[in-house]
Amino acid sequence: MIFTNLIQTNLRTHQLGKNIEYYQRLSSTNSEAWHLIKTGQANHGMIVITDDQFNGRGQNGNSWFMGPSKGLAMSIILLEPLKLKNATLVPIMAGVAVAKTLSNRGGMPKLKWPNDILLGGKKCGGILCESKTSNQMVKKMIVGIGLNINESINEFPESLEHTATSLSIETGHPNQRELVCAIITTYFEQLIDDSDSSIKEWIGYCAHLEKMVTFNYKGRKYTGRFKGINNLGEALIDIDNEQRIFPSIILE
Repeated sequence: MIFTNLIQTNLRTHQLGKNIEYYQRLSSTNSEAWHLIKTGQANHGMIVITDDQFNGRGQNGNSWFMGPSKGLAMSIILLEPLKLKNATLVPIMAGVAVAKTLSNRGGMPKLKWPNDILLGGKKCGGILCESKTSNQMVKKMIVGIGLNINESINEFPESLEHTATSLSIETGHPNQRELVCAIITTYFEQLIDDSDSSIKEWIGYCAHLEKMVTFNYKGRKYTGRFKGINNLGEALIDIDNEQRIFPSIILE
C-alpha cells in the first residue's frame, strides 16, 4: 500500500502534490486522471497514484509492466495553460526530474530520447505526456510516470528479463516508493519554474549523445549521429553531414 501522507510529508513543492488520489488498483493512472478532469474532480497539481497498474500505457501504444506493490505508477495533472513551445519541454523536464531522483537514491541513470529511463543500460521507466490543445495553447496536460522501484529480476516477464531492470536491482537495496514520488514531484516543479536548465541537464543524462542512432520517420529508416536537443526538446540528428530536426521519433 502507498501512504499519501508520507508523500506529502516529503514534498517540497508550492503547488504540485497538494492533492493526491490513491487507488489500490487501476488500469492506468493517465486514464483515471482524464476521468477526474472530465468529471470536474481534478485540480492543478493533483497526483493520481496506484499500487497496481495493470494496463499501463507507453509511447506508441506499447504496454508497461509494473510489479504490484513494487513499482511506481503516477500521473501529475497540469491545468494551468501552457504555450505550445513551452509544453513541448514538459516531457524533457519530467525525464530530468526522474533521473535526478534516481541519482539521489543511489542509481546512475541515463535518458533515451524521447521518454525512456535507463539504469545499467536497461529500461527501468518511462514518461507518457498527454495533452488537450486549442488556440496554440495546451489547456490540460497529464504527465504519466512509470518506474520500476523494488521489483526483483525474477518478477519481470521472461520477455523483459534481459532488457528491464529496477532501482532495487541496480542499487542492491529497496526504496520507499512514497519518498521517490515526493522527490520526483519536487524536482519536476523546480524544473517547470526553470525550464532553461532542463535542456542542459537532459543532455548531461543522455545515453546516446554523439552516438549513431537508427529510427523510422515517415515510412523510411534513417541512421545518424544524435547531437542533442533544441530549445523545444526536439531531437537534433546529423545525417550525411546535415543536422536535421525530428520532433517525434522512436529510437531503436
